[in-house]
Amino acid sequence: MRVFIAILLLLHAILHLLGFVKAFYSDFFPKLMRDISKSEGLLWMVCCGLLILADIYFLLQYPFWPVLAIIGSLLSQFLITMNWEDAKYGTILNILILGISFPALT
Repeated sequence: MRVFIAILLLLHAILHLLGFVKAFYSDFFPKLMRDISKSEGLLWMVCCGLLILADIYFLLQYPFWPVLAIIGSLLSQFLITMNWEDAKYGTILNILILGISFPALT
């Protein structure tokens, strides 16, 4: 189960890099429906950083990892709603992460 959680957090973090890249290199992903502003792209990168940090804390068994994962997932869901057509399936990953993180708070 630990490996699944670590891979889930890392995979979701890597997917957030797409939003950052789209914001700064808009020709890199021409099939994405909506243009992403540079400030929004930075939010995608912040979300990526939060999820990677949560993953590292999880692997090191620091008790603070669920808080980072929850904040990262909530920010992720906010960004997903702004880019629903391109990113709607990320909601599934956010639900999984929140479902794992909330019970881990206790």
